[in-house]
Amino acid sequence: MDKERSVIVVDDHEIIGKGCQVAFEEAGVPWNVRYCDGLRDVAKGVGKTVVVLDLRLKDGSTPSQNIKALARRNVPVVVYTSAENPVLVREAIRAGALAVIRKSGSPKELVDAVAAAFEGVPTATLDWAAAVDADDDFVVQHLTPTEARVLACYANGAKSERVGRMLGLSANTVNTYVARIRDKYRAAGRPADNRVDLFRRAAEDGLVSYWEQ
Repeated sequence: MDKERSVIVVDDHEIIGKGCQVAFEEAGVPWNVRYCDGLRDVAKGVGKTVVVLDLRLKDGSTPSQNIKALARRNVPVVVYTSAENPVLVREAIRAGALAVIRKSGSPKELVDAVAAAFEGVPTATLDWAAAVDADDDFVVQHLTPTEARVLACYANGAKSERVGRMLGLSANTVNTYVARIRDKYRAAGRPADNRVDLFRRAAEDGLVSYWEQ
């Protein structure tokens, strides 16, 4: 039965897929492992397929969209991430990911999480615990999910029109969200008067990465 099982690594970077193939091969598991950069090649596979999913894909899709799409195909998900963005990690957990594994971790962690996912068993890690422990998280406490997505796109340099197209909103609605976000940061004593300030706030709160600039 194991020989009929497939692991599909969905990631922007092919090198990650190849690295996973090597890790599973060296672990001696009898699973077919392949790589793709999106969900289009992931078919229904009850009990036979597990997707190892990066949180950021070049098509602009969100973790929630991808994990829910895979759930409709009865495909469990193990998130494989650098984990620099706790907001996306929490989103993935809420959407139903069975595990969150760091790319900087050992190959065994990933192999064990995938093995558990084939059986429908979640794997709780320290990253998982840290992500859901959001008592002091500004984004969770003060921003709606839509506001968080608007901030992530806008702070990364996209104009209101572009953000609107990405999120299915009008430019005026995006501007209204941005104004509301600025007010919430100001009320918390955190300057957000210009785009640079917003980028800093978004980076501090894990919505964007300094390394992406």
